[in-house]
Amino acid sequence: MIPDLLDSIVRPGAYRRFASEKGARTVRYAAFLSLIFVGAIGISVKIRLAPLFTETFDWLETAMPPLKFGAGGVTSTTTGPLRVQHPKISDVAVMIDTARKDPVTVDQMKQAKVIAYLAGNALYLDRGQGQIETIDLTKSAPEHEVTVDSTMYKEMERTFDWVFYPALMLFFFLAFAVALAFSALLYGLAGLLLASFAGGALEFAALFRIGLHAQTAGSLLYALDATLPVSIPFFQLISIALSLAFLWLGIRAAVKPSPAGPPAPPAPAA
Repeated sequence: MIPDLLDSIVRPGAYRRFASEKGARTVRYAAFLSLIFVGAIGISVKIRLAPLFTETFDWLETAMPPLKFGAGGVTSTTTGPLRVQHPKISDVAVMIDTARKDPVTVDQMKQAKVIAYLAGNALYLDRGQGQIETIDLTKSAPEHEVTVDSTMYKEMERTFDWVFYPALMLFFFLAFAVALAFSALLYGLAGLLLASFAGGALEFAALFRIGLHAQTAGSLLYALDATLPVSIPFFQLISIALSLAFLWLGIRAAVKPSPAGPPAPPAPAA
């Protein structure tokens, strides 16, 4: 696939071969471009999000008191209201007051500047615009008492690492592959017009394959933007412009006669 990637950028004549390649090879190339993008996303997540996730679980392990969920609700070792705030994200703060049984109001949550309020019998979540979601813990109690402490937070972190990251990579892989295919359809439709300007005609399937390979430079630009700390200005428009330019070069190459020319006509009979 690497030779195809290089040919898609530096050898416009290779588009004649791309136009007639088998469908399975086109699918593999789309998957190859998607893997490059997913690799860039993985680097970005590792640099930007992974430290935040790790710090969040460390915060939960050290700042949150042990909580016991049972049939009667939830209890903790705290003797009074305890406000716990994220060390980096100031808007993320919760109030823990398991001795409280009366309902929590919107004004009380605003005064406490918390997004969640854990009482002894209910969990209150701030949904914004004066809306509070109430989860009755007495009705959703587990069959057996469950203790949420530092040990459980460590288990949650391990599960998060094993589930979240692979699921995130799979999502971006599928999303980028679908985006490539959909864009190739659009470029294929545009190619019907461009082929007439180039003085030839190509089947839509050939134009689709050309349209997919024409997105190579734009896909690499997307991958580069994902890894950089600052977004590339107008990178989406630049990507479209690059794809259209390579689409035109590819169509011109595909409709151009072979350098060897047509076969010579047979010699007339004597």
